[in-house]
Amino acid sequence: MKYILIDDDPIINLVHRRVIQKVEDAAPIEIFISGIKALEYFKTSESVPQIVFLDINMPEMNGFEFLDELLKDKNIKKEGLSIYILTSSLNNKDRETAKRYPILKGYLGKPLNIEAVVNLKGQFSEPIG
Repeated sequence: MKYILIDDDPIINLVHRRVIQKVEDAAPIEIFISGIKALEYFKTSESVPQIVFLDINMPEMNGFEFLDELLKDKNIKKEGLSIYILTSSLNNKDRETAKRYPILKGYLGKPLNIEAVVNLKGQFSEPIG
C-alpha cells in the first residue's frame, strides 16, 4: 500500500508522514504540496492500491477542483485509489460538497492520528506495506 499526501502545508505533511510511519515504518509515502503536481503524478503512476489524503483549502487548485480534474481525465487510472478528505475545515458546506464525490471514501479531521491510519489499514483485505 502506498500513501499519498496532498497538502500545501509542509509542516502538516511532516506530521502526517510520521503518523503513517508509526503504523507502517516502511510504507511508501508520496507528498505533493500542489494538486496540480499530484495530478501530474497520477497521470503516470501505476494502478496500485493507494490511500490518498487530500486537503481542501490549497492555493492554485483546491481539493474539490483536484477531484473534478481527476474525474475528468480518462487517462488517470482510478482503480485502487482510496481518497479521503483530510482537513481542518469546520465548514458544513465542505462536508456537503464532499458528499457529491462518490470517489471519496471518507472525510477526516486534521491532524491525522494513529487510530485513523490503523482503522483505514484494517479496511483493506490485502496486506499493506
